[in-house]
Amino acid sequence: MNAKRKAPPLPDMGGVSDDWGKMTAMRQDEHAQEEKEAPAPVAEAASPARPEPKAAAATEMTRRSWYASADAVEELARVVDDIHHTTRAPKHEVVSELFRAAVAAAPRVEKKLST
Repeated sequence: MNAKRKAPPLPDMGGVSDDWGKMTAMRQDEHAQEEKEAPAPVAEAASPARPEPKAAAATEMTRRSWYASADAVEELARVVDDIHHTTRAPKHEVVSELFRAAVAAAPRVEKKLST
């Protein structure tokens, strides 16, 4: 008994596009109504006698690319991870402090590389 089965009929998807059109129209109507109901911009009040404290400005950061020996980079990564896990300070702060320490050691490094 090797009777071939008929493939099941494909579902009627016509209603989906109708529903999509209705939903799109409804959202557009809601958006238009929100724009109509939006309050008019209020003129800025006179500035207070004492300025309000500003939120802490985000630290400006940058990314640079230098080539270095693999072992030096691995040591730096290890130290960054160690300090981060010990202090829970964000890694960008750890790296920034290590860069500052390297800048402070620059004369010694220059002397070492000059000999």
